Amino acid sequence: LIDKGAPLFKDYAQAAFMGAPLSNAGGDSINVDTPGTRMALQRMGYLVLPTAHNLVSAQTLLDDQKFIASTGSPTDDATLKKIRDQLLDTIAFQSASLDLINGFVETQQMGNLQHAGTEYIAEINGSDEANQPIKNTPNPWQDPNTPGLSPNPYAFDPATIPGLAVGYNPITNIEGGLKWTQDETQKREDAAGRTISAAMSQCPK
Repeated sequence: LIDKGAPLFKDYAQAAFMGAPLSNAGGDSINVDTPGTRMALQRMGYLVLPTAHNLVSAQTLLDDQKFIASTGSPTDDATLKKIRDQLLDTIAFQSASLDLINGFVETQQMGNLQHAGTEYIAEINGSDEANQPIKNTPNPWQDPNTPGLSPNPYAFDPATIPGLAVGYNPITNIEGGLKWTQDETQKREDAAGRTISAAMSQCPK
């Protein structure tokens, strides 16, 4: 599911670039509302709940007292603790990936809600602004170039992802950050897999 995220950021960026009005040239590269950006955002949203449920399920399994309880063998206890720690580390980076996807989706959805109905302001005020371009009025306390990251419930802070807050196109930065968390997740999955395989080879047939 997380693997599907990076291509969707590409789709969103392309739709935003192709759909941006000429008056926005060189301007905001994120807050462009087109059918393409809405579709990409919707598809990102579809990734959030299944991924979150999977992470909660994994965390629940690792917190099971049967997994934490002593086996009576110090060697086995040490191996089980190592496996649990490695899997928790993997979950932390998967959670960071989820934060990137969900943070962007929530930020964009909140922005759309904030600007909903602005086309009717002129009619309410009785002015002649109806034919004027809509001016965005973002929340002054919200940095439009941040992806709306939330604190990671585990040990990893997604705000420390390399390069996430640097560069011209914020969408590219988020996509790069997602790829980085995926690479880090893969390293931890490989390490946990080796530990689990070694432990299983010691089990009686």
